[in-house]
Amino acid sequence: MTWTSWFLFFAVVQLIHFAGTWKLYKAAGKSAWQAAVPLYNAVVLMGIIKRPKWWVLLLFIPIVNLIIFPVL
Repeated sequence: MTWTSWFLFFAVVQLIHFAGTWKLYKAAGKSAWQAAVPLYNAVVLMGIIKRPKWWVLLLFIPIVNLIIFPVL
């Protein structure tokens, strides 16, 4: 894949994620733009579900992230 293909893939994934989370953020009283910012949206999500913000770091550790996703 070329760099352009990777960029388009990343952009599409981000748009799908944004479309899936903006209503959740609105219902929680947060701004919709917070769902569109990578990494920051995970920190805001931790606040919404009342989990420690440092758990975002656990999402970047292999194997641990497979366990933490269902917990979230």
